[in-house]
Amino acid sequence: MGPMTVSSQAPGTGPPAAARAPEAGDQDPAGLLLARLSVAPALIATAFLLVSFPLLVIGEFRPVPVIGLSAIAATLLTWRGLFPWRGLRALPGLRAPPELRSGAAVADPRPWAQPGDPPGGRDARRTPWWVPLSVLVIAAGFFAFQAAYHSQFLVISRDPGAYMQFGAWIAGHGALPIQTSPGAFGGANGITFGGFAMYQVGATVVPQFMAGLPMALAAGWWLFGVNAALVTAPLLGAAAVVVFAGLAARLAGARWAPLAALVIAASEPLMFTSRSTYSEPLALIMFLGGLSLVIDSLRAERGARALALLAGLALGTCLLVRIDAPADALPVIPYAGWLLARGQRQATPMIIGLAVGWAGGAGDAIFLSFPYVFQTNKSSSVPMVEIIAVTIVCTVAGGWWLRRRARATRALPRVGEHWLLPSWLPAFLAIVPFCVLAGFAARSHVQPGYAGEHYAQLALHWAYWYLGGPAIALAAVGAAVLSRGCLRGQWPSWALPLMAFSWGIVTFLYRPGITPDQPWASRRLVPVVLPGFIMLAVWTIARTRGKIRTWGHRRGTALSAHGTAAAVAAACAVLLVVPAALGARGTALKRTYANQVAAISGLCDQVPGDASVLIIDGPAADRWAQVVRGMCDVPVARFPDSPHPSSDPEAPAALVTGAIAGIERAGRRPVLLAATRAELAPFASKGIITHVVNLPTTGDGRYLLSKPYNVTRGKLTAWMWVPAR
Repeated sequence: MGPMTVSSQAPGTGPPAAARAPEAGDQDPAGLLLARLSVAPALIATAFLLVSFPLLVIGEFRPVPVIGLSAIAATLLTWRGLFPWRGLRALPGLRAPPELRSGAAVADPRPWAQPGDPPGGRDARRTPWWVPLSVLVIAAGFFAFQAAYHSQFLVISRDPGAYMQFGAWIAGHGALPIQTSPGAFGGANGITFGGFAMYQVGATVVPQFMAGLPMALAAGWWLFGVNAALVTAPLLGAAAVVVFAGLAARLAGARWAPLAALVIAASEPLMFTSRSTYSEPLALIMFLGGLSLVIDSLRAERGARALALLAGLALGTCLLVRIDAPADALPVIPYAGWLLARGQRQATPMIIGLAVGWAGGAGDAIFLSFPYVFQTNKSSSVPMVEIIAVTIVCTVAGGWWLRRRARATRALPRVGEHWLLPSWLPAFLAIVPFCVLAGFAARSHVQPGYAGEHYAQLALHWAYWYLGGPAIALAAVGAAVLSRGCLRGQWPSWALPLMAFSWGIVTFLYRPGITPDQPWASRRLVPVVLPGFIMLAVWTIARTRGKIRTWGHRRGTALSAHGTAAAVAAACAVLLVVPAALGARGTALKRTYANQVAAISGLCDQVPGDASVLIIDGPAADRWAQVVRGMCDVPVARFPDSPHPSSDPEAPAALVTGAIAGIERAGRRPVLLAATRAELAPFASKGIITHVVNLPTTGDGRYLLSKPYNVTRGKLTAWMWVPAR
């Protein structure tokens, strides 16, 4: 297909009312159901976060206002509501309009499809009911499997424990920062209150991370307690499977949605991040849901502006979930600028929604998570802000230039115009994906010496371990074809997803930005890289199948061509599913961090209600301080240099004795916690020592040069001293 021509019709206005096609939902009920189900999680999450965050800032994060107002907001966005677009009822479904089913070229075709789109693209027939049912079965099976093997990661050693304790505190107290009650220690000298993932600011503690996931966990805590909060992770993972299937239906065709859902559900990175409480599944829901809403806004007969606004809100509000979200959504800025330069009605609402969402995330960074964003992550957050600013400036300048050239040529700018792009650029970009992947594949050979940050050279290996070579190869082919086609005006629905996936994959391969041990590092694949590779690979299979069928029709061998196409598609599908499933074979049937709920409950039962807890062991304080403070609801302190008597018996013991005296002066009961009995032995004559936690447990493996093949084994332990009565 050659470059598109410019019609006299205004962009984004659609065909005249008299010639407008019937609603896509009336033509394709199964497709409409999948379209609605696949964006509902993103809209519900957006409504919840936009309502909950202001309540958290003002200290009113309570069950009744949060759940009540979130339910109202979600209803307004997703169902009936008071808005003219009627929530999800404005979605156009997944079926192509009648004028494109015949294959006849039409003037100024609708933005969601082009004349001559391959059969592997959007299918003109009704979506069969087995498609949404298959997606739901896969998601339900994923949830059941993950719930059966979900972890109880509550003690703070890595992110999931910190997220759970963040959620536990705001669920019980409704406000930040965390209050430490220094008066409960009677002015004891040398004590502090922070720890791992907990920053001391004055006499308070500020938890690490953005507030989005902890607020969702707090909602689970309110409804059914700690176990419901833990099962929130598998629920978010299952919702992410549905959202990804919906995007695949929009980009590759509805019949390919189950394959996409099956591949991502079988992959270990999504399993790993949805068994413990990681932020990535929720970020994936909002990011991919936002992309789906962008596509829907281009396809909608009415309600396009509203859908674009919702898309911008979902993409922007993702910053409340994950600090890297603006970097992933960076291509939205030039894309929105392109729409604005063309005068498309979706541009302004999308920009407004994105700005509102980012404003909420900026509020979190400034008022709640400042130490995490601008101290711990200053080296990445400040450059990210600078890159966003530069991108905005370049987009504004480029939009001004496009509008100026458009006035000179008396036509709106369209991709494929001779004055917009050099004729050689599409063909050149078609080879770029192969060159990029080849360069990153060779990186481990030309940059040896795996140590520290140099593990970034293995980033492509990480994707290979979890997805396999066929998925990466098929994705490269898809990226090459789509790059060439999009620059020639084809497949405009792919424009933003291709930009986002390409940007996310390349930046990840260049600098993963995470500790390299596996499966820990695999979490960085989840929001963009994993869905990007899978989506491009699935589209390539759909495209190949369509090309074979078209070739058979032209040669008069349709029957044999259909069989060949089906066989090729089935073989490629197997090459996607099997390596992804095999990548998880070492850990899929193993549970980690089990029985921590019972262990912590037993610990809290043994801590007196009038206690002030002093943790005298540094590593133990990092793990247990906020657990005891938040879940046992007693004041907790520690020493900054973690003095335990086994290292220097005299000075540390004097500090601890002074702290005990201060607690007694405050009228409270002193309690000491440590990792070993030996650390408490100097105080044995004045109290009772108890082994309060003795839990054999398993944890995530730590493999640096391979994917994980097993879990680790260890013991979670804690000893407690209380004074004799």
